[in-house]
Amino acid sequence: MSARRHVAARPRRGTVAVAVLLAVLLAGLLVAGMVRTGARDHDLSARRLETVQAFYAAEAGMNMAYRELMLGVDVDGDGAVGSISDDGDGGNDPAIGGGRAAVRVEVTGTVRTLIGVGRCGSARREITAVVE
Repeated sequence: MSARRHVAARPRRGTVAVAVLLAVLLAGLLVAGMVRTGARDHDLSARRLETVQAFYAAEAGMNMAYRELMLGVDVDGDGAVGSISDDGDGGNDPAIGGGRAAVRVEVTGTVRTLIGVGRCGSARREITAVVE
């Protein structure tokens, strides 16, 4: 009588290789997702920063316009007291921080309406003030 011995089954090498490949693929997808999410958050933060810089540029332009009105002198040489770079050429607008500013003035009797525009990247902010 011949006795057959039962040999414990060994894992096949192909099965282990497939399991390792699946684990590496899963880790790669996880890392790619994290990088993509981080890039989206960075882009959103950059846009928020641009809007803040555009607002500060508009506010600084308004302060320059107030100064012109108080002095009664056209300091920036655009031809009007109270306006800043109101010549239609955005290329020569004063650079303030990371943005650019321009202010136009509309006169109605003794009332002056100042409209300040600040730009930074793709962001644009507008401020309006009425001065008597």
